[in-house]
Amino acid sequence: MPRILVVEDEEHLAIGIKFNLEAEGFTVTTVGDGQAALDLVAAATPPFDLVVLDLMLPGMSGYAVCEALRSDDNDVPVVMLTARTLVEDRIRGFDAGTDVYLQKPFDLDELISIVRNLLARRGRAPRPTTAAPEATGTKGQVHRFGAAEVNFDTWEARFKDTPVKLTNLEMKLLRYLVEHEGLVVSREELLTRVWGLTRAPATRTIDTFMLNLRKSFEEDPSKPVHFLSVRGTGYRFVR
Repeated sequence: MPRILVVEDEEHLAIGIKFNLEAEGFTVTTVGDGQAALDLVAAATPPFDLVVLDLMLPGMSGYAVCEALRSDDNDVPVVMLTARTLVEDRIRGFDAGTDVYLQKPFDLDELISIVRNLLARRGRAPRPTTAAPEATGTKGQVHRFGAAEVNFDTWEARFKDTPVKLTNLEMKLLRYLVEHEGLVVSREELLTRVWGLTRAPATRTIDTFMLNLRKSFEEDPSKPVHFLSVRGTGYRFVR
């Protein structure tokens, strides 16, 4: 059963989220501050499968918590909750390693849907209570380029037969590039289509993510042959 950590200092909200997620079949632990959350994640056995993280926490912000998780090479999906509405705040959240940025007040059904989709991509979503269609026996199409293999159905990636850990956003970015192979895609297009931003501000977010993809899949990240920069425009993926 998937384990979810809810980091929220507003007790009534934490209780409501916990109640609704448990009703969906998840095991939920709640905590009210960032350092306690990091301590729980570090000690958890088995590890948590997803973190619901409030931005405004006492002592340590949600940004700092997420950055600490990523710096520790922890790729657990993170859903950040916040009342902040500026695009710049969302960008900062994505830069910190957040997978989904959900604005308060939010609909609980939307949160549950996000949680299910993030866990499904990691193969950790609980089975539906209704009868599911029979499996076809296929694991989906494997996309290959250079020494890399990526399966967007199972959300798995490998480079030289070694598993590659990608965040949800890194995988979404990779998928968009692969699906638009050979085309030049602008930073604004990627922020809109992958990050879901209605207004694309000036940011180095895309460049950082592209650098991570190069480090993961290029033989020589300093001389990329698959993830190419197009000066003044954006990027182009070449298989």
